[in-house]
Amino acid sequence: MAKYVFPAIFTKEDEGGYSIHFPDIDGCFTQGENMQDGLTMANDALCLMLYHMEKNHKNIPMPTDPLKIRHDKNSFVSLVDCDTVKYRKVYDNKAI
Repeated sequence: MAKYVFPAIFTKEDEGGYSIHFPDIDGCFTQGENMQDGLTMANDALCLMLYHMEKNHKNIPMPTDPLKIRHDKNSFVSLVDCDTVKYRKVYDNKAI
């Protein structure tokens, strides 16, 4: 598979910005200075983790239904998409 959509939990930080984690992908977290930066960073973190999982033949979990994810009042759930084929073309580029 090359295209994925996973829910991410965005948490507003007291000092500004957002911390972001993907409850379905162990160790997949990032942060952003604002919403736009957070979405960009979330996409990059998700693509990196899924690319690594594909490359190492690890099982990629099914995404949890966003409506079933619990979060606190300073957080919200957003869907983040990823295309690992496109990501691979950009970051797997090797000079010959």
